[in-house]
This record gives sequence, C-alpha cells and structure tokens, in this order.
Amino acid sequence: METEEPNLCVNMDCERYPPDWDFEEDTEETYQVGQWQKCCLCDGYFNDDGLGDILFIEEPPNNKSAECELCGKDKDIVQMKGTGQFLCGNACDEEEDED
Repeated sequence: METEEPNLCVNMDCERYPPDWDFEEDTEETYQVGQWQKCCLCDGYFNDDGLGDILFIEEPPNNKSAECELCGKDKDIVQMKGTGQFLCGNACDEEEDED
C-alpha cells in the first residue's frame, strides 16, 4: 500500500507536523496552535515567527505571479500562509523607484 507524499510549501518550507506534535494524541482538529500554525496552502504547519508565514511565490520552485489584493501591483508579491492573501513583499504604500 502506497502512502501519498504530503504537499508542502517550498522556499519558506512548511513542516508536515510541528516539533511539539504528539503522534499519539494530536490531530489537525485537536492540535493547540501557538508558535506553529496550520498552513492554508499545503498539508503542513509553519513557524509563525514573522517570516515563516510568507511564501515567496515568484521564486523557484513556485514560479507563480499574482496581484496584490490591496493595491493591484504585480511585482514582488508574496502569499500569506495563514490567510492565502497575496500582498506586496515590500509594503503597498512605497512609491516605485522615485529619486
């Protein structure tokens, strides 16, 4: 019997299970989230440390494009692993290369 490989985010990697996962007691429904949060993009969990919740969609192996859901720009876009929202990687209110 073959088991499927879990689909996990790559380049800001998710882990299949958090380090404090209790394989005898925890399930996705009963796990008490804290520092580690369930990723809405893959089968795993991410470290909610301010950087671990960001997926760089334009970088390999993702190679995707999207528009920021706040301002509509389509360059340097990241996706939030907790919400799935697409946002500017360097904040929306920054002006484009004005010197």
